[in-house]
This record gives sequence, structure tokens and C-alpha cells, in this order.
Amino acid sequence: MSMWLFDDAREMEEFQNYQKEVRRVEKEYLEIRVLLRDAEEDYRKDPDSEYLKAKVKYLQKRQKDLESQGARLAADHPLEIALWAPPHG
Repeated sequence: MSMWLFDDAREMEEFQNYQKEVRRVEKEYLEIRVLLRDAEEDYRKDPDSEYLKAKVKYLQKRQKDLESQGARLAADHPLEIALWAPPHG
């Protein structure tokens, strides 16, 4: 970091591009989770449907793929808790 705002403009642009990409992945992950929830519900109602079975498997595979891209998507606790929360005890 430098002391002048204009020197940091390039870094800020790269950071903003990174944020956009992270938001895109998070949005896709949320959409897939909602679709997977609905597909699993439909599959429970009609367990003989090959189409619903394939749809559930595909969405589960996509979800795992996105989780491998961003490990924090599947974390039990948000990363922000570890960074900003006070220590326990």
C-alpha cells in the first residue's frame, strides 16, 4: 500500500474484480442449494422417477464442485467468526 489513493487504484480494481467473482460463486452456490432442496423434496414424493434421481445427483455434484472452489462455502462456521470474534474462555 502506498500513501496516495491514485497509486492504489489498480489494487482496488483487482480487489473489486475478486469481490465480484466471489459474489458470483456464492450466488450460484445458493441457487444450487435451493434447487437441490426442491429436487430432493420432489424425489422423496416420487422415488421411482429416474429424471428426479439424475437431477439430484447432478445438483449434488455441482454443489461439491463449488465447495471445492471455495472451501468456506461448506464451512461449519463463517470465516468472519474466526477473524473478528473474541476468543472463547
